Order: sequence, then C-alpha cells, then structure tokens
Amino acid sequence: MALELNHKNNMYEVSGILNALNAIALKKHFEQFLTEVDDLILSLDNVTTMAPSSAFTIEKLYLDFIKDRKGFQIIGRENKDIAMVMKDTKTSYILSDDRY
Repeated sequence: MALELNHKNNMYEVSGILNALNAIALKKHFEQFLTEVDDLILSLDNVTTMAPSSAFTIEKLYLDFIKDRKGFQIIGRENKDIAMVMKDTKTSYILSDDRY
C-alpha cells in the first residue's frame, strides 16, 4: 500500500507505509503550513510500516512546528505497527498522550 494522506478539518491522517522517501515528501508538504496554521493534528494511527529514518523525519517536523510555537499534535501511540520503531529511535516522545 502506498502512502495516503487524508485531510479533515485540522487533522491529517497518514495511512500505509511510511518510508524514507515519502516521509521527506510528507515533511515538505507540512512545512508549507508552518506560517499558515496555528494548530495541526497528524494521525499515524493507520501507518502499517515505518522505517526508522521516517521516525526521525517526523521528529524533525515536530521540532520545527513547536519551535515556531505552533500547536502540533501527533497521535498514534496505540499503533502497534510503529511502536517498536518509535521506541528504538527514541522518538516516541513526540506522540501525544491525548486523543483528538
């Protein structure tokens, strides 16, 4: 399954395989919003596979958003398909405990 991005209100839901190439494309897509939005939710609940490099790319996106004091919430803590990668790369701290 290719990566799919769905938008509803201020939430973006990522579905499919998150690899090095499409994670960079996803990051570039969201960088457009750095100056345009105050709050954004990124859901990783439907990501089926995540490469370690993707976790670092998503972490960089998160750090860029919060550096500009934007509201950015990444959900997906309950997704067992990405849990080990996030843990192994020490990037699970970016996943919100709160649900939307």
